Amino acid sequence: MNFVMELTEKQTQMLLDFYRHHVKITQNEHIRAMIKDENLTITVYRTGKIMFQGKVAEEAYFFWLDKFELPQKPRPIPEDHEYYTPSIGSDESGVGDYFGPLTVCAAYLSGKDVKIAKELNVRDSKTISDKAIIELAPKLIKHFTHSLLILNNKKYNKLISEGYNSNTLKAYLHAQAHKKILQKIDHTPKIIVDQFCQETTYHKYLKSFKEPIRPDLFLTKAETFYASVAVASIIARYAFLVHLHKMSKELGVKLLKGASKEVDRQASKLIKSGGMNTLNRFAKVHFKTTEKAKSLLDSDNPSY
Repeated sequence: MNFVMELTEKQTQMLLDFYRHHVKITQNEHIRAMIKDENLTITVYRTGKIMFQGKVAEEAYFFWLDKFELPQKPRPIPEDHEYYTPSIGSDESGVGDYFGPLTVCAAYLSGKDVKIAKELNVRDSKTISDKAIIELAPKLIKHFTHSLLILNNKKYNKLISEGYNSNTLKAYLHAQAHKKILQKIDHTPKIIVDQFCQETTYHKYLKSFKEPIRPDLFLTKAETFYASVAVASIIARYAFLVHLHKMSKELGVKLLKGASKEVDRQASKLIKSGGMNTLNRFAKVHFKTTEKAKSLLDSDNPSY
């Protein structure tokens, strides 16, 4: 299946830079560049259209969709949509960060919780600074029933090496978080998931999951439509930040967020000082960042 998005020139340059070791120039007058590796082909058209194909095309598509905060055609929002609808919402954090774990949280917003959600001005974690999240999240954790799951880097990398992809892992974590939170309350409210892949793909991932729970809504940017998902997004981001801070203290180095040239250089230094075993404990090594870090290491130390 092909996945297509349109990017600005600045966004296209960021994408080309991210995959710079796999960029190939073609003679086709309509194609600006091709990005190819074993499981992914990205065609960059001169019109600004970007097409993703291959085994991990969907994963890559949603990664960039989220990174650039691009709109995607979600399921229609119900006409009776209300931001403070009593519901369970779930979201994840750490997906686009090379260093640090993958965190998923499901949070329950009851009718009684609406007042405090309004008082705390609950909203999408992406619109809140990390400093503000660190101040707000403990209050949410104390008040809202929730289930938080943290997949550390070592286990994450092991599962990826066994053939899972990040979307599969997210699907399993969301489903497990739903199961755990339903054990804490005495009924089953509406369940809303922040969309990270096609809905049909999500349910395909869960076929092997024992008694999977089917969400009522599967929406892109769900945290902007439902407070329950916003609560989950803040707690998930907080957990990611806390664990990244602990990892930084352990290493004696402030690990950088996201994926960038600065992250490439930091990863290269970690490989040089501790080898791949160290990197495996602190990073998501299937990212292209690992190849870039190794290439920097080779260029700095030809005999290494």
